[in-house]
Amino acid sequence: MKLISLYIENFGGLRQYSLDFQEDLTVVQQPNGFGKTTLAEFIRAMFYGFPRKGKTLDKSRRQK
Repeated sequence: MKLISLYIENFGGLRQYSLDFQEDLTVVQQPNGFGKTTLAEFIRAMFYGFPRKGKTLDKSRRQK
């Protein structure tokens, strides 16, 4: 599977954000607080679904 582009209407702090992926490598270089981690979590959620509710802190991806 190959990602060509994405559009986020409203996910976390990202609103109406679009990104076109380049043929070989796409780099997202933005300042702190932009939402790079949110963007990565959005892509992960689209491929694998959202995690179940009620997870503990020791299972949190951010806490690891």
